[in-house]
Amino acid sequence: MTQVTVRLYKQGDKVWRDFKAELLKRYENSAMLDISKSEAFSKIEKQEFNNRIVVSKKAIVEKRAVAGVDDSDILNTSVNNGLKKISKKRKEARAKYARWIAEAASQCDTLIDVAKRIGKSTTFVKRVASEFEIKLPSRNNGHEEIASR
Repeated sequence: MTQVTVRLYKQGDKVWRDFKAELLKRYENSAMLDISKSEAFSKIEKQEFNNRIVVSKKAIVEKRAVAGVDDSDILNTSVNNGLKKISKKRKEARAKYARWIAEAASQCDTLIDVAKRIGKSTTFVKRVASEFEIKLPSRNNGHEEIASR
């Protein structure tokens, strides 16, 4: 992959400075490097570290090499799929509440009574009612609403 220069790497009481290594994987604030071809480490040290070390991005000189995120397409896809699943579940939950809101709206005089009956806030009731086009009571706690639904 990309060869980068590391300013400083500490492990226990040992310190390595200004060495080159191959970039294997990028993380949010760090990067995994392959030190198998690096001359700064001895054979024994390479074996101890299993030819890999994780260093802070701040310790790497070439900022452009570690600025991106590996597998960003996979990450975005999984995040988007997760969000779609969540929004689908929420839509199903709102549909369930829509039935209750419609029933409560036909029986109650005020918006607050509707909200109390189903156990949700008035803003949630308004949002679900507008999404599913449910007519709510025009009175809100004894006061006329400006825009009746």
